[in-house]
Amino acid sequence: MAKSVYKSTVPIRENRLNTTITYGGTASELVNLTNRKCLKAKDRTFSQTTFCQEWLALLTLATIKDAVMIVHAPVGCISSLIFINIFNRFGQILRGETPQTGKWISTNLTHAEAIHGGEDKLKEAILEADERHNPNAIFVFSSCVAGVIGEDLDAITKKIQGEVSAKVIPVYCDGFKSKVWASGYDGSFQGVLNHLIKEPEEKKNDLVNVINPGTIGRLDEVELERLLDKLGLKPNFIPNFATTESIGKSSEAALTTSMCPTFSEYFAKSLEERFQVPYTQKVMPIGLDNTDLWLRDIGKFLGKEDEVEIVIKEERERVEPKIKELREKLEGKRVFVSAGQSRAIGIPNLLADLGMEIVGVTAYHYDEVIFESFANLKKRCGDFCVNVANVQPFEQINMLSKENPDLYFGHIGETVWAAKKGIPTAMVCNLSVIYAGYNGVISFGSRILNLLNNPSFSRKLAAHSKPIYRESWLSENPFKYQKGEELL
Repeated sequence: MAKSVYKSTVPIRENRLNTTITYGGTASELVNLTNRKCLKAKDRTFSQTTFCQEWLALLTLATIKDAVMIVHAPVGCISSLIFINIFNRFGQILRGETPQTGKWISTNLTHAEAIHGGEDKLKEAILEADERHNPNAIFVFSSCVAGVIGEDLDAITKKIQGEVSAKVIPVYCDGFKSKVWASGYDGSFQGVLNHLIKEPEEKKNDLVNVINPGTIGRLDEVELERLLDKLGLKPNFIPNFATTESIGKSSEAALTTSMCPTFSEYFAKSLEERFQVPYTQKVMPIGLDNTDLWLRDIGKFLGKEDEVEIVIKEERERVEPKIKELREKLEGKRVFVSAGQSRAIGIPNLLADLGMEIVGVTAYHYDEVIFESFANLKKRCGDFCVNVANVQPFEQINMLSKENPDLYFGHIGETVWAAKKGIPTAMVCNLSVIYAGYNGVISFGSRILNLLNNPSFSRKLAAHSKPIYRESWLSENPFKYQKGEELL
């Protein structure tokens, strides 16, 4: 039986996982400080830009097919959903569906509601969402303004639940409460756990929950589905592009695994705690060794160790000739990677499979989720420069100027900085490219080879771009504005 656990909010990751968003130095130093428990929580005396946890909370749930989003905030807070809708529509196309625009409503809090409260506007929005869209679920997201004025989403949603047919689900993601925007994932999953997950009608020994962040493409899911099928297993991809029903039945699965441990960490642990569904989420299944480990963990939990070894042997024998061919052409190329913390481990491992040299890694944050994996990456790739930063272009450009890599791999909106310096670039989350599994190594390697064979775009862009920062800054220590605080 599920444990009776109901919590509206989740402790922020700074407190729950010893998360830091500020570090600059070498990989060896970071591993040493972590092992000795001497890593200090730092801040910056100067900071450029970042996201808030509400943005990540919206990204987590915005693609659920039979749900509506209500953002209880000033209208500007909903602007990010216009961007998220690109993921939504493109993801539908890749899944063979007719693209539909996401369904969201803003309560448009103004200064009047900031003084008197916005309960009436929220009730009106919930009634409108239910009548207009007839969804199975209505997610109500908090915001900085809602948090400051103390809006009790639980009380409001309970009060109006009897007036609508949809299940009304509060999601606490006040942006100002955490500097680690990944805390928004946890707030979203807390709402799902409290209101959508049902008691299992039956346990299905062949069903595996695969937690899929919105930045993972359908082609990656197809690759992992292929591997699981070889083991006689069926994936339940949740929550992105899923239905409330498939999410609700995740308690029936034999195991939960993940395509991104940073994304899934809280949900997987809570699903085990409440519904006794075991989980494994050590690494992203990106690169040969990490895919092996991902499969072996699944085999270990489900008693399929022998079948997994057969699959690994078959897949390795199939792809290694092509990987050897790619490695001969890519050996020694110097690369810099910037990504969320799980990808900041996974992508370098994939690049190492191709014989490439890692000269620098930027991770958006660093915590217990990747301590062990990061130490293994350093052991495999040797020492390299490390920046832990929640999107700080001024540090990134400084590092790129000093390292001058042959290639740069960055997240959404980041690659432009390297491209303007003439460095060939690629995104680490292109939804139309395979990254995961064994086929992902070949696909990504072929893409890299194309970049190196045709770097003209970056070169022409650099020739027509003015320097973004002054030479006086580029000659400085890139971590000049970091300051130490207490030990983590």
